[in-house]
Amino acid sequence: MALSKGAKIALGCGLAAVLAAGAAVVVVGGLAWWGIGKAKEATEGIVAEQEAAEKDLQKANANAFTPPEGGVVQEDRLVKFLAVRKRVHDEVYVKHKDMIEAQANKEKADLSALAKLPLIIAELHAAKARGLAEQGMSETEWSWMFGTVYSNMILDGVAKGGDGTSVADANRQTIRAAAEAAEQAAQAAEANPSVPADAKRQLREAAERAREDADRAAEMTKALDVPPANRALFEKHREEILKYTMGGLELLPF
Repeated sequence: MALSKGAKIALGCGLAAVLAAGAAVVVVGGLAWWGIGKAKEATEGIVAEQEAAEKDLQKANANAFTPPEGGVVQEDRLVKFLAVRKRVHDEVYVKHKDMIEAQANKEKADLSALAKLPLIIAELHAAKARGLAEQGMSETEWSWMFGTVYSNMILDGVAKGGDGTSVADANRQTIRAAAEAAEQAAQAAEANPSVPADAKRQLREAAERAREDADRAAEMTKALDVPPANRALFEKHREEILKYTMGGLELLPF
């Protein structure tokens, strides 16, 4: 599976429209759609899931987390993160996959599908909480891992030139080359006694501005850099990372 497809699956899907247009319907009329008996059954299920999730999250959040220096992901933590993702995938996503994909292909969601969202969200929340407790991973670490893993993979996929050089590196190289050329021109003028003093001064000022621009560009493009260690690690676990994107479920607030 290509990264662009994986990123599209993770960040796309029509569930954004489902949530935006149907949130009020879910809260006000969703349970009524099932009828009183179904509503009671669903509510009891949601309450049970929430109570279990809160206990698991207390256990999970007892694990302290400090983001690693340089944003470098350690493999043992990535493995635990993917174990949590796998649990959510196997316990919740697989069960609702057909309905989710069907709704993603529709311009307007079915009310019957919207009515199921509260229970699905409760199941997602509970499955993630169980996974976090089992893996000894706090919600803070999980959120950091999620953002780092998928943003790094997306950046690594889209911020590349045809020769494989990152866009950030290419920009830095171009600007740095211009600064070096300006410096060489200034030095050549300064060494030439026939060049007027004003011209020498202007060339020196231009060289200084070019150097400052290069420094600023290097700082500004750091956000586009993916640590080499992360690139190698994510490539090693690429199949699992993309498998557990789980489509539009990423848009649900669990």
